Amino acid sequence: MRLVRSVFLTLVLAGAALALASAPATASQTRPWSTDTRVSHRVPAGLPVLADVRTAHHPGFDRITFELAGPLPGYRIGYVQSLTEDASGRPVSLAGGATMEVVMRPAQAHANPLNSGAPTVNGLPFSPGLPSLKEVDQTGDFENVVSYGLGIDHRVPFRVVELTGPSRIAVDVATSSASSPTGATGSSGPGSSGSGGSGSGGSGSLPFTGSQTTRLLLTGLGLGAVGALVLALAYRTRTP
Repeated sequence: MRLVRSVFLTLVLAGAALALASAPATASQTRPWSTDTRVSHRVPAGLPVLADVRTAHHPGFDRITFELAGPLPGYRIGYVQSLTEDASGRPVSLAGGATMEVVMRPAQAHANPLNSGAPTVNGLPFSPGLPSLKEVDQTGDFENVVSYGLGIDHRVPFRVVELTGPSRIAVDVATSSASSPTGATGSSGPGSSGSGGSGSGGSGSLPFTGSQTTRLLLTGLGLGAVGALVLALAYRTRTP
């Protein structure tokens, strides 16, 4: 009986370690809300191509999702005083009391070649009709740099979420001055129909796309505990 209890307890502990290792992380745990500019200096192996732009409203925030064919690019996303068209320098004015700029580098938003390639996203500019996100326009697709302007109702915190399978950069803009909006439910957005392109369910949790070190460590510990138990039991049964 003592042996049975020992086996059961060890298997429970190993299972708990494996469950913890496989549990998804939420976006709010890894990327806090702020009004500060977010920068990624990622240099992908290939050239990402913008495939779609979608918007959606969720409880507490509006989301715009940039879906790309290929790897995730580097980016700079933040509030700016004004927008200009790249590379003409023509001023760009958007609805709302505040303006955000999304710059993805390296990336392109046209089919090859440049001179005759059709744009990969049409219907610009557009007005999503959301509480915070008022207008969206592409301001550049030049020399492997894609830029977008976002007209925001007023300056509020935002966060950037990186997703893979397919590659997506989601910008969540709070619908109030709260520092940590929560919740997520789907709604249709421009560019395509669907749930807003977040790839998430209705709970607000998003697939974890960061480092896997902790998961792998916990998985290894769990498997190691099971292996140690098997060896100990084998040795005990052979001992007179």
